[in-house]
Order: sequence, then C-alpha cells, then structure tokens
Amino acid sequence: MKKRNNNSFDRAKSAAFTGHRYYDFSRKDIIRQRLSRAIVVAYDNGIRNFISGFATGIDLMAAQTVQSLKLSHPGMVLTAAIPFRGQAGRFKPHDRRCYDELIEKVDEVIVLSEHYYPRCFLDRDEFMVCNAAQIIAYYDGRERGGTYYTIRKAREMGISVTNLY
Repeated sequence: MKKRNNNSFDRAKSAAFTGHRYYDFSRKDIIRQRLSRAIVVAYDNGIRNFISGFATGIDLMAAQTVQSLKLSHPGMVLTAAIPFRGQAGRFKPHDRRCYDELIEKVDEVIVLSEHYYPRCFLDRDEFMVCNAAQIIAYYDGRERGGTYYTIRKAREMGISVTNLY
C-alpha cells in the first residue's frame, strides 16, 4: 500500500463513515440501500470526498458502495484513512480480499501510523471527524466503542450526523 497525498481534500466537501464491525447479516441489502441513498444525498448537497476507515463491517461496505457509485457521479472520490500500516493483517480471508481490492481502487490512501499503538483506531476516527463536514453512521445506540466515540466527537464539534440504523 502506498501512502498518497496526505489530506489534500476540502473538509467542507467531505463526509466520513462510521459503523459497527459486526451487524445483522440478514439486513445487509437494507443497509447497503440506506448507504447508497445517504451517499447520493450527500453528493447532491456538494459532498465529493467520502472517507472510510476501511475496518471490517460497515466501513468496507460503505467504501464498496462509494466505489460502485463513482461511475454515475462525476467527481466522487473515495479516501481510505488507514490507522496503521498492516491494518488488514488479521482480517478474515473474505474481508482481506475485499480490503485489498478496494485499496487498489481508492483515490487517496492516508496511513496515519507506520505501526499499531493502543489508541490508533480512535486517532483514525478523530482524523475522519476533523476532516469531514458530515458523518454517515450505522449506529445502534450502544455507549461504547469507536462508533460511539466518533459520533460523540462529531456532535461536540457541531458536525452533522446521519444515522442509518
């Protein structure tokens, strides 16, 4: 994975995704439809850059959805915010294949650290919030974890949160 232009996008035209790594698989099609609608609405409102943390679950699904919409939405950009080099090293084989395929197609890869450290995922979430005008979330209301942290931080900063749950 190559590190590309670090933060060369406009925050006012950027949205970031947050969501659970595990979700009810029987709802996959519904979640994907909601993501697609939210991405198109954001695009219609001037958002062009979509930032994904590329974790398993909602992050990868959101990245796939953006990638599938790019052909029909000129100027749509997908940015990968990777918390540390080697993030996908422990993914299950299916998730790793998905990650590898997507990472080759993204418009920008931002690797925030060369190595894992205990707070790297929260720092990645904070990076995404600080570089987005909108958060598109899939959040079930549990008060713990990265999705909770990201939404709380966004609200503290007055950033719009769209919850698709």
